[in-house]
Amino acid sequence: MKLRLYALLAVVLSTFTINAQDIHFSQFYSSPLTLNPALTGNFNGFYRITGIYRNQFPGLTQNRPAFSTPSVGVDFSLLREKLKTGALGVGLVFFNDQQNGKTFNQNQILGSVAFNKSFGSKSQFQLGLGFQGGIALTTMDFSKFQFNDGFNADGSYDNTYNAETYNEGSRLKGVFNAGIFTKLEFIQGMRFYTGFGFNNATRYKQNFLANSTAEFRLPFRYTLHGGFEFDIKDKLVLIPGFLFQSQAKAHESNFGLTAGIHVVKDPAKRATLFLGLWNRVNTKNYTIIPKVGFEYKGFRAGFAYDAHLLQQRADRKNIGGAYPQGFEVTLSYIGQLFIPKEDNYLFNPRY
Repeated sequence: MKLRLYALLAVVLSTFTINAQDIHFSQFYSSPLTLNPALTGNFNGFYRITGIYRNQFPGLTQNRPAFSTPSVGVDFSLLREKLKTGALGVGLVFFNDQQNGKTFNQNQILGSVAFNKSFGSKSQFQLGLGFQGGIALTTMDFSKFQFNDGFNADGSYDNTYNAETYNEGSRLKGVFNAGIFTKLEFIQGMRFYTGFGFNNATRYKQNFLANSTAEFRLPFRYTLHGGFEFDIKDKLVLIPGFLFQSQAKAHESNFGLTAGIHVVKDPAKRATLFLGLWNRVNTKNYTIIPKVGFEYKGFRAGFAYDAHLLQQRADRKNIGGAYPQGFEVTLSYIGQLFIPKEDNYLFNPRY
């Protein structure tokens, strides 16, 4: 267990000495406000409530999550009748990212605003632009760390010999993100969409060791995402898609296919079962991600399971096992407070 703990702490520390990635989700479209600010208010309804929970390497530590990220958000699609072919989106999202029982713990709360506009006689083309700002509160629990200076010859540890000094307390920082989203419907039932997100514009400092002369600033993060939707004879919908993220020297590619089977075909009572198989590739591992979801009258629920098939670490048996795992659960609801006078449709990407 000690070996696992030391390995985990090394991973945690590496996030501050190596340009590592921000949070990420396998079901990234189920968390639209953390994916791209331009998706704020971009749905066919008045309000949307979303929730997602990710747990990575669940068997690594005892009685606490090794890496966990819950997030909840709410956004509204406003002024639809006045804008006729567009909407003003406003939203709020919160997420918590923690490692090894809050050894590292970050909370962010972000407000979003976006403008989405459709063009063409049948709204074939859609363009959205969004901005997001808020605060990040980051803490480190150094009581859970052991440094080389504190070890005695017999292997015991004495914290009084630790030569490291560190900044105590919370770190409150400003965050700013921006994004753009487009959708094009070639023919009825065939749509292509893509978006681009720019995160961490403020590049706030992350200095935890007080005696360090180095200055660590959070790197910019760039996200490109997109996909297709093919409706097949009102029986089936195919959704191939992709996501690419880059942050400093860390890169991640996601791609896959989700198929939705309309188990209830009546448009007024439609229920759809989704099954998907996705892949994640980065510089250290290859992950296969099966997904399952269900949609009915504005409700969406989903589950994804990450199976890391290639873990390029010598100590991989001590970090989540030979094939480290992870899982996500999601739930969202799109609702109306009143029946709209006009059908001002805005496309909402899925799975």
